[in-house]
Amino acid sequence: MQKILILLNLVVALGGAGLVFYSHNMIKPAPTDQAAEAEALKKTALEEAHLTPVPIKKFVVNLHSRSSRLRYLDLEMNVLTFHNDQKELVKGREYVFKDVVIEIASQLDPEELESVTGKMLLENRIKKQVNAKLGQPVVKQIFFSGFVVQ
Repeated sequence: MQKILILLNLVVALGGAGLVFYSHNMIKPAPTDQAAEAEALKKTALEEAHLTPVPIKKFVVNLHSRSSRLRYLDLEMNVLTFHNDQKELVKGREYVFKDVVIEIASQLDPEELESVTGKMLLENRIKKQVNAKLGQPVVKQIFFSGFVVQ
C-alpha cells in the first residue's frame, strides 16, 4: 500500500512539473514587432499633436436671473475633436452646439457660471450632450476663448 501511495505522489509531482514546463515553454504569445509598434505609436502621437480646434462663432445666451436685471452670457468657444476627420462634422453641426449651450446655460445661475467650477461643469455637460446628440464621441475638449457673464 505504501508503494502505491509513493508511486501516486510521484505521478502527481511529475504531472505538475510537466504542466509548469508546458505552460512556460510551449504556450507563448506571438512575439510583437516592436519596431512596427513604435512607428504606430509615433504616427498616432503626431496626429494627436496636430489636432487644431474648430472655432464656434460668438453668440449670446440669455441667463435666468432672480433679479429684474437682464443677465446674459457672451460666449465664444473652440472645440477639439478626437480625430481630424470629425472637424467637418463639427462645422456642419454648429447649430447642435449652440442649442446645447443655450439649453444648459439657461438652467444655470449667472453666479455659478462666473466660477471656475461652473465653467468646468458647463464644459462637461456640453461635451456629454453633444456627443450623445451626434451619436458618437466627437468632442474631446472645449476651450472658451470668450466667456463674459454680464
